[in-house]
Amino acid sequence: MARSLAILAIACCIGIAAAEWALVWEDNFDGGNLRDRWNVETGCSGGGNNELQCYTDLRPENVRQENGILTITARREWWGDGVYPDKPFTSTRMTTKANWLHGKMEIRARLPRGKHLWPAFWMMPAASAYGEWPRSGEIDIMEYRGQRPTNVLGTLHFGANWDQHGEAGTGETNFGVDFSADFHTFAVDWSPSAIKWLVDDRQYGEINVNANFWPGFYQQNGQPFDKNFFIIINLAVGGGFFGGEPFDPIEADSWPKPTFEIDWIRKFEWR
Repeated sequence: MARSLAILAIACCIGIAAAEWALVWEDNFDGGNLRDRWNVETGCSGGGNNELQCYTDLRPENVRQENGILTITARREWWGDGVYPDKPFTSTRMTTKANWLHGKMEIRARLPRGKHLWPAFWMMPAASAYGEWPRSGEIDIMEYRGQRPTNVLGTLHFGANWDQHGEAGTGETNFGVDFSADFHTFAVDWSPSAIKWLVDDRQYGEINVNANFWPGFYQQNGQPFDKNFFIIINLAVGGGFFGGEPFDPIEADSWPKPTFEIDWIRKFEWR
């Protein structure tokens, strides 16, 4: 009996040691056609947040791959799509063709710097199983206000209706590091029990997802964060994220750094 228990203990330890994050998807931006890995979203809708940019279709002035870096640039210039009013800025927004349930999503990036610049690394549901936003959820892995270059935040969005919704997350967190000065790694560790936010492998926030996020609407714990989500990268300008703080587009002429530079994006699974 003792020998059997010893063998079992050794086997358990081997199993624990063998379990690790396994890379299942990545983009190192070493070239090739971005459309093979990404969908490109265009238009001047303002993202539901009164944003000031139009997203263009892989226009080199707004996005390029060079020396293993994807650079998204916000430009002050009037642009239109014939549907929504013209906007005073252009930029880029892309979404992964792949989507996943759970795992670790990471981006290594150097963020922009300048008033009302809004880079984001986030996730939306592949199918709206519970209905339109916010019912099917949103996972914001990294957001940042360009006038506060030491602060980042991560947030979950959920709820019954767009005007009756909830959010939970890290809140704006000051790391005392200028994220526009050098590359840093921003990540989320998403499991059936928790969503954790990390910067440079340092966890700074956690939400229990084994809970009912909106009693009376969601029927089971974990909803809506129990479905596949895809990744989005974009650089927005202005909008509700800045809480009504005044901004004149001409102020963009003094932006120190209007670029969102991405070294790589990776998706891991626990095996």
